[in-house]
Amino acid sequence: MAARTKTGALRTLALTLALGLALAGCAGAPQAVELPEGHAPLPADASAATPSAGAAELNVSELSVASGISMAARLGFDKARVISGTELTDLKKAPEDTLGGVAVLPTQCADVIESLNWSPVQMGAEGARTDFLTEKIPATGSVEVAKITDKSALEAHYATVLAMLTECKKVTLHQETETVPFTTEKPVLKDGDADSAILWTRGRQGQGMRQQALVLIKAKGDYVGMVSFIAADGLNAPEFSQMAAQVLDAALTQAR
Repeated sequence: MAARTKTGALRTLALTLALGLALAGCAGAPQAVELPEGHAPLPADASAATPSAGAAELNVSELSVASGISMAARLGFDKARVISGTELTDLKKAPEDTLGGVAVLPTQCADVIESLNWSPVQMGAEGARTDFLTEKIPATGSVEVAKITDKSALEAHYATVLAMLTECKKVTLHQETETVPFTTEKPVLKDGDADSAILWTRGRQGQGMRQQALVLIKAKGDYVGMVSFIAADGLNAPEFSQMAAQVLDAALTQAR
């Protein structure tokens, strides 16, 4: 849903600890560092607040995503793929008819589930996203940051998540002869970790439609960040919520 991932080749992450410190605004001796392929080079003292000549081509959203990816790298995710060009343009378009003929019970939850297919860049202005993973952890993550140009759309998504956690907490999906449960829960987080958070599970273990997604969203200043994980199972482990919160916090150090 909101944690959609893109297929394609993965590029090795070229982030260093120095980059993580720089993007978090920590002091240090200037030295050249690299971002994943597709980003402009960024010196160690660059930040969204005081961009240098080397960072001139990167906007706040791109810097924020890079900061989040730096934290993901420090947490052990050593591969990443920048979503850009046509892929990013397509991501800005809200998907249509994602249920694809699947019947939802209770019926009033169908539109709510459809509305889960939201991401910050759908507001249409400045935005960036990078996906990340490692072979050691069976889950794919993503960090996305965008400028808030439509606060009502953001609030509407918060309302969608709340509806999924309350009146649509337990839903049944019917596709041909298969019946699939769709359940949601609020992940365990510390106060202030996220403005909106949801963990949803589709299908039982062993079913073809089995999937889990963990999504955290938080706004700061004129920007909103979203960090998500998607996997077949296991996202209810508290470690995933903690990692998502850390990546989101790192990304939003750049927002203002």
